[in-house]
Formats: sequence, structure tokens, C-alpha cells
Amino acid sequence: MASFPRRIPVMLLAAATLVVGLVAPTGSASAADPSGVQWPAGQELPTFAKARHLDVALTNGQSTAVDVQILLRTLQGLINRERPQIYVIHDQPAEGSRTWLDDTDVPYRTYADPWQLIKKYLPRTNGIVIYDPAVPETINVATTLAGIRGGVVASPQLAAKLTAAPYNLAVIDDYRGDFETGLEATAWQFEHLWPQTTHKALVGISPGRSVTVPADNFKDFVELIREDEQIRNGSNRAVHELDLTSYLGGEAVYLRFTDAFPADGWGPAVHKVTVKANDQVVQEFEVGTPEERAALTDRSRSAFKPSTEPEGAHRFADGTGYWVYRFVPPAGATKFTVSVDMFNQYVVSASKVRPPVSSDDKEPESLPLRDYALAIGAMPFWLQSNDNPEEQALLDQIFASVEKGTPYLGWFTDEFNGVRMASRHGIYVLAADFLENASVHGGVRSPIRAQKVVAPPPLQNKAYVTFTLSEGDNLQYVQHHMRRIWDNPDRGKVPLNWSVSPLVVDAAPDMWATYQATATKNDLLVAGPSGPGYFFPSLWPADHLQSFLASSKPRYFTKPGLSVMYALDDRSTMRPEDGAAYRTALGLKGAVFNMWFTQSDTSMVGGLPVSRQLAFVNRTEMANAIKAQIAAWDGNSPLFIAVGVPAWDLTPTDLKWVADQLGPQAVPVRGDHYFDLMKQAGVS
Repeated sequence: MASFPRRIPVMLLAAATLVVGLVAPTGSASAADPSGVQWPAGQELPTFAKARHLDVALTNGQSTAVDVQILLRTLQGLINRERPQIYVIHDQPAEGSRTWLDDTDVPYRTYADPWQLIKKYLPRTNGIVIYDPAVPETINVATTLAGIRGGVVASPQLAAKLTAAPYNLAVIDDYRGDFETGLEATAWQFEHLWPQTTHKALVGISPGRSVTVPADNFKDFVELIREDEQIRNGSNRAVHELDLTSYLGGEAVYLRFTDAFPADGWGPAVHKVTVKANDQVVQEFEVGTPEERAALTDRSRSAFKPSTEPEGAHRFADGTGYWVYRFVPPAGATKFTVSVDMFNQYVVSASKVRPPVSSDDKEPESLPLRDYALAIGAMPFWLQSNDNPEEQALLDQIFASVEKGTPYLGWFTDEFNGVRMASRHGIYVLAADFLENASVHGGVRSPIRAQKVVAPPPLQNKAYVTFTLSEGDNLQYVQHHMRRIWDNPDRGKVPLNWSVSPLVVDAAPDMWATYQATATKNDLLVAGPSGPGYFFPSLWPADHLQSFLASSKPRYFTKPGLSVMYALDDRSTMRPEDGAAYRTALGLKGAVFNMWFTQSDTSMVGGLPVSRQLAFVNRTEMANAIKAQIAAWDGNSPLFIAVGVPAWDLTPTDLKWVADQLGPQAVPVRGDHYFDLMKQAGVS
């Protein structure tokens, strides 16, 4: 059992004395040696020993149990920290099951039965750490301890198998029954295990997934009100009074909010709720408050957005997301109404029958980044970045415990609030929770060279259009979806900017080299949001931004030849001081900025040309918006239009179609040519 006391109150964490720096995982001589992971000075992510031969496990979600996947991923991390030897192919990746594996040029052997591979490597471990399936966060705690003690992670069911013959593995620790909540488990490992882990990188991995919600889970709900128009700008904001008297008689009344147009992505948004019984207010709350959280019984994929103008604070759910409130009428109520202040594309339904299943209930999950967390000796954790002040407070403490300029690999329960929190601490984000085999790709040797310089076309009195694909902050996008659309047969027929995280140079140099080697003269790699990684520059500590950017220039901009950046921020314009920092520290030609504007414009921001991007998920709407901006052009001087391309929705085929619709006055160009021509035209 545990060697430390459990149940450490969260409020005691503030008094903890934390050791900042790299502490090598320890274990007996039989455990995989961590010395194969090297972290050279000036390098944001480590380099693994050179991969020479790989054993490849084939797994899938249908026949490979989740606990076996967790065992295999932690075994992979433990073994690969000495030298990459285990590669896992799970299901059918978007780019093809062996696309990147074959591109590594490393010889390999496949195992259709993952247990054959597991049996081969288990003798090199020091034992197992058992997690508690009732508290999925203990999977992360077990991963941390396994990295420290040279073990692997097992469920109680697998523990019974692994401690018996022929394995006879020792139990390093057993977390069953030690924690009541995920927050308690994370607080404990932050107090006791964090000082023994690397602080050079933070890793956020969700250890649980929502239980399956049956198709008939909401069969008792009846629709009350629906928005029939695709309104995206909040212009239909109103207070709607819903008479729920007919739903009295059960233990509670349930109100569900869903998206009227799931494919559109602008679902219901609620500001305030007022509940009356017999015309007397019995409950009232604004979203994001403790009172609202108490009423939520199923959040699904809804999110709370803090106050912004002109929308104000609101809870929203897009696509297939939803949320459910539970209201308990007082005894004797004969009339029951709920008033909802809301806007956008809503559907509201009600029931007096509690839904059998809530998506808030979690079960263990295996995400592929777990091998990397264990291999580098990190402390994986998962805390809500929204809707939970206690977990947000602990997340803030963890962020405050590392140096500015530290990467956070993984993701958040809410993207924007998570990135805000990280940015304020000088931490940048690398979306990587679905990055596969990172402990292998970091050990594949591939040359990184500056991408080829191509001369721009001669300046004419034309409308120059540059297309930038989004998602460059996302390492798993670079691994999976980007490779799929990169292999599109229409790539190269129209100039495109492919946003890519500069840290792919460290995380997967073989991927970077492949994109460079196969690029056409119409393909330009540009730095993804917002430079070295994803952060909001306006929230980054002001005294640190320029030095942080400057330190990243040699390896991540000059060496791969990146001269254009796609930037995101939590505001509609870039601040002059941030533009000046990017210009002086990185020497960029220019930056394309944010997305979802209906037209593009360019400003000199701190001496840096910054073009705000128009963007649409529909190619016809995109083409029409570009043509409208060209039609309004006076034609007296060149026009410059930056277009943000939602990479999950559009392909090179779509962009070729868009370019073909624009007419002879439009000239699509690469991003470097776009800013070269802008400079020649004297835009200021």
C-alpha cells in the first residue's frame, strides 16, 4: 500500500515547498534506463536515443481492453526512455496505419496479439502500480509513480493476472480506495510525487471518458421552444418564460439545452435562469456561479464563457453537445415556470423523469500521450480549466510551479480558458493528447533544413489572396489529419500556407522532414499559433515575451526557415507591444491573425504587418466573401486578403475550387510572397 499519507487537503498545497528542475526517475537496475532521454540546452522537448528496431503492437478499440491499452502505453514509455523499441498502432489512423512507421525507415516486426509484446518486455519492469477504476485520475497518479519507480500501470483485474505466474510481478503501490475524487488524487500527487518529476514540461492527459449515453436516454423529454433561424451573432437574445407546470409530480424537473443546427456550430447560449413556484422566485442564478453548478446534472460538452462584449458571460453547447439543469420544486407548488435569458440556435426540452445516464459520469480511458509522459519523467494530470473553481485553483498552482516558457502538452476541458490560464503564467500549449508514439518519433533522426526560398511573382495591381490552414498548434493534427490532406492530389495546384508547430522539430523531426521534402513550390510551412506554441500574447507576462521569443528563434524559426506566423489572441486586434516583440525577436515578414472575420484587413502593428483573416467553414461562403471584398476594392493599388482555412472542414480540393471562382483580378500567393508584395506596395 501507500508509502505516503493520502487525502491531503487542497488548501495545504500553498504551503508546499516544491523542487523545480529535472529529477531523474529512479528504480532498480532492472528497470529501463532513463538516460536515453536527453534534454540539450536550448531545446524545448527532449531527444530520445536513436531508434534501431521496433516491435509494433496492433491494437483496436473493439478487441483490446482499455486497461490493456493503459498497460501497453506505460510499458512503451518505460522501455522507450532507454531506446525507442515499442511502437503501437491503434485502430486506423487518418493518415494510414503504417504511413509514418514506414517513413521512419526503421526496421520493425509486428505483433497482432499485443500480449506477445507485453510478455517480451514485462521482465524489464520493477512491478505494477494499481489504479482505482472508480477514480480515473488515479491512472495519472499511477503513471507518475510508475515513471519514478520503473513500473507499469495496471487495473485491479490485470493485477490479479500480472502478480501470478508466469509474470509474478511485484506491486509497487495500490491506489484502490485511497481517494474519493480526482481532485483529491491530483492534489496528493502534486504534494508528494511532483518534486520527483521533471518540471521542464507539463503534461495534461484525461484519464477518463464519459460513459456511453444511450440513444434513448432523453426519450421522456418534450421540446418546448426552438430557434428556427441560423443566428450566429446573438441578435435574437431574449428572455423566454417556459411554463413547466405540467412537469410537476416527479422528484424534480429537468431542462435540456441542445443545438438547433448541429452542423453549424453556433448552439444555445444562456446568460441567466430564474425559477418561480406559484409566481415566487425560488431559485435564480447567472451562469458560471456556484448556484448554476449546483443545478447542472449533465454538462456534456457544454462550456462556460466568461464575460465578453457584447455577448456577456454565457454557457453554450455546439454540435452534439448539450447540458441539463435539475430543479426541485418546493412542496405544494401548483405553478412552476423557468425564465431563460438566451440567444443563438437553441432547442429547449423538459422532462419530469431523470435521465438514466449522465455524461458527467466517467470511466477509465487510454490516451496515446501516456507513453511520452512516463518516458520523460513528467507528472501527468487532468484538471478542469472551467466550471470548477477548486480544480482551476490547483491548475493555477501547478502552472505557477514551473518557469516561464515551459510547454504544456495535452489539452483542456475548455480550450480558451485553459490557454488564458496558461498564458498568464508564461506557459505555452502544445495540443498533443492524441499524439501517438511520441516516445519513438523523438528518437528518429531526420535532417532539419530551411525550407526552400521561392521568388515572389512581380507586383501588379491585383488582389493578392493568401490561404492559411488552421490547427498548426496541434501536434496530433500534424501527425494525422494534416498528413491526410497533405496527400490530397490537388495539393500544389494553389499556393497554401500550412501552419505547423515549430516544436515538431523536437517532437517528431521525421514528420517535419517529410513535409519539407515533399512540399511543392506552392506549399509554405508557417509557424502555428502563436509562435513556438499556442498562447495569447496579450496575456503573456509583459517582461518575458520578447526574451522568450528571441530564445526560440535560432532552433525553431531560423533553422527550419519560418518567416511567417499564424497568431491567435483573446482579442480582435494584436497589441502594438506584441507586434513589436514578434518583429524584433523573430524577424518575421508578417503575421496572419485570428479567424472568423467576415473580411480581411491589414495593419502595421508595432512595425509588423498583421493581416486579420476572414474565414468560413463552407467553401461557397468563403468564395463569396472574398469576391465581395474584391468587388468593393477601388482598384487604385494592390489589395491584400488573408483567408483562414478551417483545416478540419476544407481540403486542397476545396481551396482550388475557391481560387477558381475568384476571377482574373485575384492572385493566390504563399504567405511569404504575400508579405513581400505588401512591402513592395508600400502598405503601412
